[in-house]
Amino acid sequence: MHSVIAKVFMAGNSKALRLPRSLNVKMKSYRVTPMGTGFMVTDPAAEAKRLKALQALRGSAPDFPDHTK
Repeated sequence: MHSVIAKVFMAGNSKALRLPRSLNVKMKSYRVTPMGTGFMVTDPAAEAKRLKALQALRGSAPDFPDHTK
């Protein structure tokens, strides 16, 4: 995966982030988490899909870590 430059601009009284078309953003909302060096942007629907896949693996191996609780 490569990184891209996103532009910040004012939209009314808020700041907005203009994402390049090359990112092919389909969702209408994302989760933005402040980090020490910036922000982490995640797709809540993709997170839910990954969690469901992990939950399906629960109990499949005795040493499989259970981070789904």
